[in-house]
Amino acid sequence: MILFTSDLLFGSKILGAAKYAGVRGQGVRTRASLAQHAPGATHFFIDLEAELGDGESPEELLDAALGHPHLRVFAFAGHMQAEKLRAAQAKLAAAAARAPATKHEVHSRGSLNSNLALILPPASAPAAAPTSKEPA
Repeated sequence: MILFTSDLLFGSKILGAAKYAGVRGQGVRTRASLAQHAPGATHFFIDLEAELGDGESPEELLDAALGHPHLRVFAFAGHMQAEKLRAAQAKLAAAAARAPATKHEVHSRGSLNSNLALILPPASAPAAAPTSKEPA
């Protein structure tokens, strides 16, 4: 699982959900880092409001992620960022038309927070060892 956000609190929620699901999480800040980690990942979470250095934008990172067809992309932003959410929805819909098996999603922060357990379901707990209860 790859995460791109500059919001440390919300990022820790996503990384915590990944850990609970038994998935290794990795934060990225650039397209080069995304390219490095994408081959081993299945999910990419991108904060459309994140601040980047080096002249890169979240939109460019979203385009780069869509260049990895095996990644399931989850774009998110605050609910007041309707334009960014609509633009991401359009990009993800176009990508889904090219690769219909991939299910990308766009969420507000609240929606993503509510759906994290469905997106990254908790890993199954190991079966408890049977205990012997012999009469005393």
